[in-house]
Amino acid sequence: MSRDVLYCLIVHMSLIALLASGCANGGSGKGASVTFEQLFSSPGQYNGKEITIEGFVFLGFETMVLSEELKLSGYAEGHLVPGERMFWIEGGITTDIRDGLYEQHMMGPTEHYGKALVRGKFQYGGQYGHLGAHKYQITPSKIQLLAWSPAQ
Repeated sequence: MSRDVLYCLIVHMSLIALLASGCANGGSGKGASVTFEQLFSSPGQYNGKEITIEGFVFLGFETMVLSEELKLSGYAEGHLVPGERMFWIEGGITTDIRDGLYEQHMMGPTEHYGKALVRGKFQYGGQYGHLGAHKYQITPSKIQLLAWSPAQ
């Protein structure tokens, strides 16, 4: 085999490996796609790394979280609150994303919520958010709102 052919083969194999690793990370090469189950069962595996996760953004009084689900609070008809597993959203979200969320005015200050795909740096093991109430946080680099309605 000639040196040129061998060089071409090495370049092509490297390109295939690079493309395969990008596809394993959601096609972008950035942030492993994880579920809440994966993240919360092995948080140390993702600590300090960029991840991509789908969940529910909830912004309220002293609350800015990404949660696994939204559930009825039981305090006012139709009032939703974050439920199950959740983590703090560090650094906030942009106005255009907030303006794309649903609003509710049932329990005091306006609350915003909706479904989103969030990519960012995940951290575990500290005390995050308001009064250090959360053991997990994400610092988003990208938030994409997903089609969803509270009636679903």
